[in-house]
Amino acid sequence: VRKTSVNVEIRTLKAIFNIAVKWEYINNNPLKGIKQFSIPEAEPSVFSSSDISLIISLLPNQTLKNIVLFASLTGCRLNEILNVQIKNINLAELHLTIENKADFKTKSRKNRRIPISKKLAELLEGIFKQDGNIFTLFNPDSYLFARDGKRFTIDYISKQFKKALRAGNFADRFHFHCLRHTFITNLIRSGVNINHVKEIAGHSDIKTTMSYIHLVTEDLREAVNRI
Repeated sequence: VRKTSVNVEIRTLKAIFNIAVKWEYINNNPLKGIKQFSIPEAEPSVFSSSDISLIISLLPNQTLKNIVLFASLTGCRLNEILNVQIKNINLAELHLTIENKADFKTKSRKNRRIPISKKLAELLEGIFKQDGNIFTLFNPDSYLFARDGKRFTIDYISKQFKKALRAGNFADRFHFHCLRHTFITNLIRSGVNINHVKEIAGHSDIKTTMSYIHLVTEDLREAVNRI
């Protein structure tokens, strides 16, 4: 297995034994001295606008196209997207809420509110419209992206996305999560305050957000060359 997989196992086992110590089943954590592998930070892969257009054209149906568009306009993680319910969308005040639920927890365990852009509002209105100006009435608890009332699985969406990537001859390093990297990178390139980017992305640590700064080095170099 990969070193990253080993690190996940080590963290999980340490957490389990820490609970055992807390509950006084054992006296010491046997993994206390076990270190994780040191892994160089990988540079996030991002898509260009033409890349996203190509991917969308290669997807087999409109729902998959809408999911990809939604991801590119919100930066949401795939599991967050698949857990968005109609009640989480407020088109009147233009905000989307990503929240913890009984069967879903955000990565940071915190709820967050994402502003709905003009393009995202148009996408959502298109999803809600049945024909022309006729809007479909939804149960507030129904999911935005579902089939026969059931949420799509992460595995299904990931595989369909990967098929489109292969059909478009993209490198193997690209995957669905790159849509999130792309969104965050575009925010930074647009000059959005780094703290605002952190809140929109739902990062628990500003260091995670700062890791995207180096991706816009060429943009910054172009800026200083204007002096």
